[in-house]
Amino acid sequence: MKKEIQNFEELESFLKQHNYTYPKTWKTKLKKIKRKDRNSSTWKDIRMCMYAAERTLRCLTAISDDMASTLEKFDKKLERIGTEKYHKLLSKNSLTRSDMGKILKEIMNPNRAKRFQQVIKKGGKSYFQRNLTSKAIKAEKMLGIKIPRLIKLPQKKETIFQIIEDEYYWTGRYIYLGKRVEDKDSKNIFRKEAQEYFKSVCTYINQSKYNKDFFISYSEEMNEIWELYWKFYLTVR
Repeated sequence: MKKEIQNFEELESFLKQHNYTYPKTWKTKLKKIKRKDRNSSTWKDIRMCMYAAERTLRCLTAISDDMASTLEKFDKKLERIGTEKYHKLLSKNSLTRSDMGKILKEIMNPNRAKRFQQVIKKGGKSYFQRNLTSKAIKAEKMLGIKIPRLIKLPQKKETIFQIIEDEYYWTGRYIYLGKRVEDKDSKNIFRKEAQEYFKSVCTYINQSKYNKDFFISYSEEMNEIWELYWKFYLTVR
């Protein structure tokens, strides 16, 4: 398999190793290319970091939002039936208040460090799967509440669009590539940028370079998230 030269530094190293030289008149032009290549490489790293962070947070938010919605259903139902009827229903279904507390905890607070184990893929899409106990299923029927078994997670393209809708992205693009911030307002350029970003993520995000230490070094604010949810990220990446 032929090895592809990825940047100017690799080309320059190759020429030196094989005792090749190039005309002095090329030097000025090549310095510009070299600087441009470094900027492009830095921008690629930044985009991978933005994607990794956004992907993780968006997927976690989708799970949290569904959990909050499910809890709200429970609260409204219990408020509607009243305490006396609730206790009768518990007795009738061989459940206790302690059981219900455990059930709510099961639904609302699955082990965060092990959430990655509940991510599945179905039809090319990612989902968070709830694994309900028999008592949780019994409580669901008792209260007439539907607890979603699958929580749909955002698709990669949705993550990309969320990122490039932010002004911060286009400012970074201007700083490193010299391209206009105003391009954000062009539907055609916006769409092409999203397509190119998506393609870049698919090509590079799985490279060993983009590991936990790399992302931590990029943003200390995400340290806690990476330490707790790194395996989750690898699953939804």
